[in-house]
Amino acid sequence: MQDPFYFDAPEGTEIPLFDSHCHLQYPDFDQDRQEVIQRAKDSGLSHIICIGTNLEDSLRAIALAQANPEFITATIGNHPYQADQSTKDFSKIITENRQFIAGIGETGLDYFRSPIDKQTQQKSFSEHCQLSVKFDLPVIIHLREFDDCIEDALAILQENKVKKAVFHCYTGNLEYAQKIWQLGYKTSFGLITNYPKNRSLKAVYQACPPHLKLHETDAPYLPPASRRGERNEPSFIPPEFPELN
Repeated sequence: MQDPFYFDAPEGTEIPLFDSHCHLQYPDFDQDRQEVIQRAKDSGLSHIICIGTNLEDSLRAIALAQANPEFITATIGNHPYQADQSTKDFSKIITENRQFIAGIGETGLDYFRSPIDKQTQQKSFSEHCQLSVKFDLPVIIHLREFDDCIEDALAILQENKVKKAVFHCYTGNLEYAQKIWQLGYKTSFGLITNYPKNRSLKAVYQACPPHLKLHETDAPYLPPASRRGERNEPSFIPPEFPELN
């Protein structure tokens, strides 16, 4: 599989529709995981990326990619909720499984809900950025609340000279999105983009350059408005963005 995040896509290129951020390795899918994968294929998605949130979870994502190499790739990382956990084994794991790993993360900053202090989160995020540069892999970024931590995140990215980054489930304004796009980073939009109350976010989505625009579910979380209360899954993406089919 070529670069699963399409960082090599020329400016203005419409990239294939895929799920750039889901967690099919989670126990939520233990009863019907293969059926969920088949529905994703049947829906027209080109592939899906399973995002790791700690070492053990990342290893499960890698195993899922190994079992479905034509359709799934994985990432490895510690979520801001696990920012106090070590990244020391990540380089070895990436080297041994390079063909199955598409990115570094989910990492980032969460000043709203994470029990981990800001300094520890920033150190962990910086370590992930260093891995991104070392292996030429995009870093997958979680930010909450966005306005509280975006400036710190941009500073850490620039300090580490990160060339490839994906802002997962983008919820910021157009001004910050334009800063992100100017740096060549991508914004990934969840199915909450189409919630009626999210008109300003929809405007950001519509303004995003095609080659920097990604789509995601964050499954099993954040289902579309039409399926509130249900488990989210990758096959829900095409119906939410029919203009891209």
